[in-house]
Amino acid sequence: MINKEVVLTFGAHSDDLEIGMGATIAKYNQQGKYVVGIMFSRGDKSSPWLKEDYLINVRKEEADKIGKFIGCKETLILGLSDGKLQEEIENKKFKGLLRNLIKKYKPTSIYVHSKRDPHPDHRSVNRAVFEALDDVDPKKDINVYVYEVWNVLNETRPRIYVDVTDTFHIKLEAMKKFKSQKLYVYLLMVPVIVRAIFSGFHAGCKLAERFYKIR
Repeated sequence: MINKEVVLTFGAHSDDLEIGMGATIAKYNQQGKYVVGIMFSRGDKSSPWLKEDYLINVRKEEADKIGKFIGCKETLILGLSDGKLQEEIENKKFKGLLRNLIKKYKPTSIYVHSKRDPHPDHRSVNRAVFEALDDVDPKKDINVYVYEVWNVLNETRPRIYVDVTDTFHIKLEAMKKFKSQKLYVYLLMVPVIVRAIFSGFHAGCKLAERFYKIR
């Protein structure tokens, strides 16, 4: 039994949470919230020059270590295959697993990709989470927010800004720890910093992360 406010965070890939909302996770952890990071993909196709078995182990080790570093109390990898994410999400057993996770943790809030995200894997994760919520939470008691990864979302829902001035350095350090995704992550470093400054301007603080409240 978890006697804390529970926040479930869902990402298609193991670095999505850190890039999209790593500083907010760190802040929630400091506030005493119980944050769970849930990744759909095992990352077996993310670096095609490496053997799949080796890459899967590396991505899992990274997810566990970096998730703990930013403040996730638990990090779960659901083991779906890169390139088949949309197809495997439709499996009835997987849909049941997703519903059971939400029932188990009883979160007060959920963070997930947007249905407007241009990445098909991200949209598939959004659809799967909302389908599970329709069954588990028909009264819509759970607050749901969507986050941005490497793109700016064309969302029309209310914008929510979280002041992450004091925890943004944790996010940057976490991003640097993804050795298997080093080039990709470093290419994102500048836009991530610029976005935090821009969001901070709108929020009236130095650095912020932006979310959209969906329900």
